[in-house]
Amino acid sequence: MPDVPPTALRRGRLWLAAAGVAVLALAIIMKVDPESSATPAPTKSPAPHGIDADPRSARAQIALPRVPGAWPGPYGLSGVNGFPVLNSASVREFCSTRGRDCKVAHTYTDRTSYDSMTSGSGWTFEYFADFDGVLVISQALVPDRGENLVADCAAGKHDQNWRDFGALMVRHGRGDSIVRLGWEMNEPTMAWRGLNATDYIACYRKAAGALRSANPQVVLDWTINAHNTPADLCGGLSTNCYPGDEYVDIIGIDNYDHHPWSPALADFDRTAAAPEGLNWLFDFARDHGKQFSVGEWGVMPTADAGKDNPEFIRWMHAWFAEHAPYLAYEAYFQRCDGDFSQSAILRPDDPKCLPNTGSSEVYTELFKR
Repeated sequence: MPDVPPTALRRGRLWLAAAGVAVLALAIIMKVDPESSATPAPTKSPAPHGIDADPRSARAQIALPRVPGAWPGPYGLSGVNGFPVLNSASVREFCSTRGRDCKVAHTYTDRTSYDSMTSGSGWTFEYFADFDGVLVISQALVPDRGENLVADCAAGKHDQNWRDFGALMVRHGRGDSIVRLGWEMNEPTMAWRGLNATDYIACYRKAAGALRSANPQVVLDWTINAHNTPADLCGGLSTNCYPGDEYVDIIGIDNYDHHPWSPALADFDRTAAAPEGLNWLFDFARDHGKQFSVGEWGVMPTADAGKDNPEFIRWMHAWFAEHAPYLAYEAYFQRCDGDFSQSAILRPDDPKCLPNTGSSEVYTELFKR
């Protein structure tokens, strides 16, 4: 499921994501009061003896050893997106509530225009200037409603924009961060979706090359939308849009409990093994020698489940623990936007959010360890 960043975000404004066919009409922009949303940072777990890795370095953190059977454990990169504001205060609030600090914060650039999502995205880093962890940035390949620009991107006409974005990351001291470049190309609402797999791949490669030329430390994450690729996107199979090992550092998936939802563990396992599923893509990543990520995941009580499903949280945690040695990071996805998405947890006093009490309790039990 895609996330949609604001269409006209600027300093002092709040972002509330919207998605689906009417994404732009659902976006809500509100005033941000950094003081009102600030919460104390949770107590940090002590660093294991003998290892002193830069907490902001994606490469250093991913390189730390993680053993199967535990998650997050001492080194697992676990976190969340900023909600209701894309800033560090919202991330700290979530992590304080769960009882364990987050080592990952997931954010998104504006995509009103090429300039706003590249050189004009300084706010993305300013809002997380005080976050002492790894930053994950979901970055579009073309602006919203820019389907006709994918071919231009493939031809290299926007290489300077990507160099600008790489330089911006470096200037803000976030060169060694993860960028989910052109994520969910197999999702029908994305402007850069793989209507033409050749153009998508060429555009991704041009963007990756130009971005790396200005920022060699960037970690590139190629992420699909789980469970289904329409026949008209990437030829009906997400991996047909894979840009090649040279252009990818991490292979990832956005995995929600919907379409199909998992009423029992057998259903969860069957969906994970099917094409576009967790295990299916994890095997693809290992075949290509890549680390794996789950940059968005969560319950979806307003979808086909029709209710909270705390067992999905339990099964996802078990999956993370089993695959920990190759799991670069995972980030729960918080959002409340009416009838479309109610994935948020740990927000019992937010009138816009379903309580998802069962999922909140299971998540806190498992992820505070």
